[in-house]
Amino acid sequence: MIALKPIPRRALPDTMVVRTQNADGTFSEGVVVRNVRFSRTQSVVDDAHRSADAGAGKIYVDAFNSAGAFEVPAGSRVEIDGASMLVAACKRCEGFGGRVHHWELTVR
Repeated sequence: MIALKPIPRRALPDTMVVRTQNADGTFSEGVVVRNVRFSRTQSVVDDAHRSADAGAGKIYVDAFNSAGAFEVPAGSRVEIDGASMLVAACKRCEGFGGRVHHWELTVR
């Protein structure tokens, strides 16, 4: 059986710092995960008092090529390029045999 190839490092230009949420609501010390990809989504709101959401998007974390990769729980805080975002969801994407290929983090 042929395994899925990892996401190429050249497609993973970003570095993030992950702070998981503790039981008391505080956040842990930051853990650096290198070679990830942040894909920003832009949305417009129909309200003169609010601007478009510039901090939302998806972060792709490869199980093989992202140094320090782990399954980031929802509720964690991540920082990329100085922007701090909340992890709303973590989707585990598996290849053949149930092995993790990558994770997709929905952030806002």
